[in-house]
Amino acid sequence: MVQLGQAVSVSGLLLFGTTTSLFAKIVYELKANGVDGQEKYFRKPWAMTALMFMGMSFCLPLAYYQERRAKKRSAAEDPLLSFDDTHAVSPRRSHLMEIALLSIPTAFDLVATVLMNIGLLYVTASVYQMMRGAEMLFAAFFAITFLGRRLNRYHALGIICCVLGIALVGTSSIMSGEGSSTHKVTTEEMLLGMGLIIMSQAVQAAQLTFEDFFMADLNIPGIKIVGYEGLLGAVGTVALMMPIAYYMPGPEGEGIHEDFLDTLTMIGNSRALQIVLAVDMAALLLYNVSGMAVTGHLGAVFRTVLETMRTLFVWLVDLLLFYTPLGVGQLGESWSVYSWLQAAGFVVLVSGTLVYRHGDHEANRRMLAEALALRNAEAPLEAESAGPGMPYGAAASLLPSYGAMSSPLSMAGYGGMSQPIDSLVGTPSRMSFRASQTIVSGSYSRSFHAPGSYLSRSPWSRSGTVGNGLRVSTNGIDD
Repeated sequence: MVQLGQAVSVSGLLLFGTTTSLFAKIVYELKANGVDGQEKYFRKPWAMTALMFMGMSFCLPLAYYQERRAKKRSAAEDPLLSFDDTHAVSPRRSHLMEIALLSIPTAFDLVATVLMNIGLLYVTASVYQMMRGAEMLFAAFFAITFLGRRLNRYHALGIICCVLGIALVGTSSIMSGEGSSTHKVTTEEMLLGMGLIIMSQAVQAAQLTFEDFFMADLNIPGIKIVGYEGLLGAVGTVALMMPIAYYMPGPEGEGIHEDFLDTLTMIGNSRALQIVLAVDMAALLLYNVSGMAVTGHLGAVFRTVLETMRTLFVWLVDLLLFYTPLGVGQLGESWSVYSWLQAAGFVVLVSGTLVYRHGDHEANRRMLAEALALRNAEAPLEAESAGPGMPYGAAASLLPSYGAMSSPLSMAGYGGMSQPIDSLVGTPSRMSFRASQTIVSGSYSRSFHAPGSYLSRSPWSRSGTVGNGLRVSTNGIDD
């Protein structure tokens, strides 16, 4: 991981995160001459999808550079204990197999990104950013349905706030009638745009659920995972999806048909487009690096708070562009009487996100307390059954291993527990950054609820188990 200070990483996440969201919309408002010689708007959602993956792929050389530095530093400190990640890979999977496994979440990400980019054609940047809060709803649904999770009362309250907030934001957008600063967007197009963005969040929640269940023990650093997903996504978009979009029927600029040659011509004919796309790609790289650094320094809960601040900054900068010469008369969004309704929706969304995150903390704290209590209660019995000749420390080694707990679940800001769960069990976290943003980390709950583990025998898990020990709830709510 790139070593960034807390202030630098927080500032980077806010700056580059705001830049990526704004530029994703700004690029649609720019004009250039196409292959037919006519000037038109750069409405190219497929090209923007490829650009996003290219920006992510730049994390890969950075990851290998960091890895090489770590090897040299380790070798210089102690040649006998030099860093060698060839032995760190799980015996169940080779390194190539783990990389190949990344193609599945990459496919999810590709579909979600295309849907978001098409939806962004018809809504403002602030509405686009707020609508992405719908991911919480689908993540909760998939966690209950496929992972056997139970949600507590804080989760339920957070979900209710999320639904209400999205409804308020969507209503304000429709009533204001503003989806673009350069051309008229109909109500039907706004509804289509918001629907596509919400659908994209369902796909992203499915991606997180897949990563949570199948990839929680992936032995690849988070920054390298982002890089590989970017590389696989860029290749898949350029080599497969864009040729398909080229031959699809429909008008140009509506998200179905897209002329790749026209895209290249427009970029070549516009210096403004070239600058915006280059800055956007660099911002995507720096946003990912800053985001992982923030999570490492301050935890996922603080990262969630910063993401809500990013949404606010997107809206404020959009207003600034509209009412100042910075927007050159064609960028940004206006403030209307219905913007107060959108502001209320934003406040409800933020409140729901924070309440939901508190539910995560309560669930994690409760599981950890149950597991440690059972371990302490059973350790003397294990020592007695081992016989008088075996020391307590050796008997304790017979207890179920916590090595599978690889998720960086940080408790920063809660009850004085500022270190990640990893530091409590001594296992370094190497899992995907994206997978760490789920409701309750899969590797965390699976390791505790596996057959024979402490929580699988605790009163808290008496609602039943299925498969590999995942709990099944009748109503999905745990109060």
